[in-house]
Amino acid sequence: MEVARLSLNPGRRSTARPPMDQENHVTIPHNPPELIQPAHPDWLTAIRDRVQAAHDDPFFVTDCEGDLSVWRQSALTHVTRNSDGEITGWSTPPSYKVTDHILEIELDTWDPGEDPLDDQRRTDIHDLVTARDHDRPCLLAHIDQLQQRLDRAEAALPGITQLAPGEPVKVTIYRTEHSEDLVPLGHYTNRDAARAHGEALAKHDTKQPGLTPGWIPDSGSPDAAEELSVFGPGEDDEDSTGYVVVPVTATSVYEPDAEAED
Repeated sequence: MEVARLSLNPGRRSTARPPMDQENHVTIPHNPPELIQPAHPDWLTAIRDRVQAAHDDPFFVTDCEGDLSVWRQSALTHVTRNSDGEITGWSTPPSYKVTDHILEIELDTWDPGEDPLDDQRRTDIHDLVTARDHDRPCLLAHIDQLQQRLDRAEAALPGITQLAPGEPVKVTIYRTEHSEDLVPLGHYTNRDAARAHGEALAKHDTKQPGLTPGWIPDSGSPDAAEELSVFGPGEDDEDSTGYVVVPVTATSVYEPDAEAED
């Protein structure tokens, strides 16, 4: 269904208020999109879909002689834009789909600054359109940046992004040392890096080619310390290098009870 309207002249002002065709005027029921809570696995995807829809079909606020309206930009005619792509001139269409005219509010004043309530209405409508067409894309871009940081943090310190609110921060780091003097040779955020350090030192010590390194845990626990042995060149040849990787838990607070349990 279409609503007949009198077209406004291009620009922000009109010499005549367009009359409303009462017979064809239709009130669109408000059916907001289903709210999806952050715990829902698709909550961010749903927001991205709505943002993309807004990007493809942006809104525009007109404020002409007491008529505050929100239009789909695609419905406007005689549109001119500045170098930043912002609309500087337009005409409302002589006829349009009822869904092209999103909102219309009749104000008591023509210009801002004449009435606080009208000014608040103007601000609210502009804020809603700005949030829809500009703020949400910026927030999504910021979320993407934060997610990239979280991914890098998780790669460096596994489990760091799974911390429970209100609980002390606890992360596991890995110390490379030698079993004879137990002097720390390096601390790493992952076991592979600590192993690589131990293997490099063992290779430097033995100076024998053809040996295969192997890390032997001192228990079946995933948090067990490991000692490096080398195998070869014979089938049954095995030697301990003395290099050890020890998992160490680092925490953000001092816990006397935990110390007593250890």
